[in-house]
Amino acid sequence: MFINDFLPNCDACGLLTKKSSLNVNSLLNQVMFFTIECVLITSKLILLVSNMSESGIQSKVLSVYQVTKTVKSLIEGHFSEIWVRGEISNFVRAASGHCYFSLKDELSQVRCVLFRSRTSDIEFNISDGLEVEILAAPSMFEKRGEFQLIAQLVRKSGLGRLFELYETQKRKFAAEGLFDLSNKIPLSRFPKTIGVVTSRDAAALRDVCKTLADRAPNVSVIIYPSPVQGVGAGKKLAEAVTLASDRLEVEGLIVCRGGGSLEDLWEFNSEDLIRAIVRCPIPVISGVGHEADTTLVDFVSDYRAPTPTAAATAAVSAFDEISLDLQRFLARMTKNILSKLDASQQNIDYLNRRLIHPGKQNIFYVHELNRLATRLNNGMKRLLRGQETRLIAKKGQLSRARPDVNRSSELLQDRKKRMDREMVSIISQLQVRLSIAKSSLSHLDPEQVLCRGYSIVRSTAGDIVRSADSVCVDDRLIVQLSDGALDTLVAAKRLRDS
Repeated sequence: MFINDFLPNCDACGLLTKKSSLNVNSLLNQVMFFTIECVLITSKLILLVSNMSESGIQSKVLSVYQVTKTVKSLIEGHFSEIWVRGEISNFVRAASGHCYFSLKDELSQVRCVLFRSRTSDIEFNISDGLEVEILAAPSMFEKRGEFQLIAQLVRKSGLGRLFELYETQKRKFAAEGLFDLSNKIPLSRFPKTIGVVTSRDAAALRDVCKTLADRAPNVSVIIYPSPVQGVGAGKKLAEAVTLASDRLEVEGLIVCRGGGSLEDLWEFNSEDLIRAIVRCPIPVISGVGHEADTTLVDFVSDYRAPTPTAAATAAVSAFDEISLDLQRFLARMTKNILSKLDASQQNIDYLNRRLIHPGKQNIFYVHELNRLATRLNNGMKRLLRGQETRLIAKKGQLSRARPDVNRSSELLQDRKKRMDREMVSIISQLQVRLSIAKSSLSHLDPEQVLCRGYSIVRSTAGDIVRSADSVCVDDRLIVQLSDGALDTLVAAKRLRDS
């Protein structure tokens, strides 16, 4: 409860988390400053406890475990994971699989522990004397009260920077399209001369030359010597590749060396070498290191082999394999030729059997012509008989279809008489109907009504007078009779009683 009041002062000791790698001495210095701060905190606690005792408050005595636990919580609470660089010593792998070792430099050392769950992430064997960088969390082993580092990741010293530079260059060249498959040149299957870019003293050169001699003793080998390790080796390798490109005396170029660490193979990531291979018009085969080793030369080369020996194997076709292929081809060609000859002989025999003497052939043709002439005559006769039969049938049909004039004339006269009788009957009926209609119409004729003593009274305007109410005294009226009309003057009106 009291310690938390003093924790803010710990930041003044410079114990802020750092991303950069620390050496052992720097780490211990920071821990020492932190320990001094803890001592100051403890002093303040003692003074506070004394004051509490003087005030009549009973003081509390802490156990060793409580002290170590408190210091451990202070360390782990104010240190996150940090990178520490140093040399490994006193390395021990326990039966449990955990690894214990010391990390030291010229001035200090610190105990470290690497738990078994983290060892699978390490790709190399840890041993005494190895310069490494570890990502660790500072802590304290409570049972012994010892300060220690709990390692999370271990890498060889300097590999982090080299790997970052490797990835940066790889992304750069990939963005430029230097690794595109479209830039790859196919290997020559039967080269006459192979070039090798490597060191004269390299064991890889002996392996390559031995493999080439065993597989293709007829192939010439030209060596373009160059250092393969150390500062400036990448530029020398690029000059050797450029020399081979300018001379154009080989049909395949092997760039190789034996295995090694990332630092040993680093010159094969040189930009000068990469661009020299890109410009090279000769197919380039990379055989750098072992199968697990990878450099930028592997990506830019036209063919990547896992080892120098594999590169030599890929560069040429084996003489024994070519000889075996030729033998198989010769056997297959001989078999095909014999098969063709047998088929041709069989065809000749067949044609011989079909061959006929010209005299016999002429007799055969004469008989064939006679036979065809007979068939033609018989066919013409059958055709003519058929045409004659069809002509007689058509003539009979035409005769039956010709009209009978006399019979048709009699039939026409008979139908004319019948038509006349029908017309007379129809006219008589129509005349009777016309007389009836005329009689009916005569009864409706106004003139006939006037003849019977009736008259039609009209006003001077010509309108028919239908009622006495429509006429006034002294009106002039026109009375129409059957034989004329009378102009009258109304002297008086006499209305009929209702």
